[in-house]
Amino acid sequence: MTIVECISCGSEIRFSKEPSMGALVTCSDCDAQLEVVWLDPIELDWPFDEDDYDEDEDNYYDDEDY
Repeated sequence: MTIVECISCGSEIRFSKEPSMGALVTCSDCDAQLEVVWLDPIELDWPFDEDDYDEDEDNYYDDEDY
């Protein structure tokens, strides 16, 4: 059994078998939905939602800066 800490509330999330990369898990204490982003060791992060991505926010320089 593998135990990982919830990045939202710090509670233990237990895996009875190794999850796959990209698997979504829900913390039983705070209901945060997290994604497996690394397998050795298992690491969780907030899931990436392409609908929330805005290419304009990714630009470091705006035309107004020059």
